[in-house]
Amino acid sequence: MTEAEASAAFDCIKDDSVAAYAKSGVELSGKYQGWNRYSTVPYLSDAHGLRYVHNYTNDTGSAYGKYEGASDMPPGTLAIKESFVLSSDGRIGVVSLFVMEKHAPGTFPDRRDWFYCMIMPNGAVQDAKAIQKICNDCRIIAGDEDDNLMFLPDEYRVGAN
Repeated sequence: MTEAEASAAFDCIKDDSVAAYAKSGVELSGKYQGWNRYSTVPYLSDAHGLRYVHNYTNDTGSAYGKYEGASDMPPGTLAIKESFVLSSDGRIGVVSLFVMEKHAPGTFPDRRDWFYCMIMPNGAVQDAKAIQKICNDCRIIAGDEDDNLMFLPDEYRVGAN
């Protein structure tokens, strides 16, 4: 899918995405699209199951926009990846909303105080111990200097061009 096609696909399903995630009852599911967005177009993310994603944070996490120049995110930061897939027959589908929430120092010391969850299109919230381990095992590669944040590829970054 080209960048233009990915943007058009996102535009077609963005309202469906919000409606799907709102079934969870989680308040942020209806607000995140108005937050700081750091991806210029949806991009294919290997780390998120070859889904097309957009990256967002709430205002608390706005330092994310400094990318590798950002320091540790403050408690209250919400980092979101909204995602969709393109099926082999050309259909576009809403999939998981990936959520990272930064907690107070010492809350989750083995995860740099991040809590991870996924909101599924049917509204189910996945935040079990296995999700914490899977997400952390991947993100720990980014290391302490990047607060376990894996930044999006340079060519899709807002403000990087």
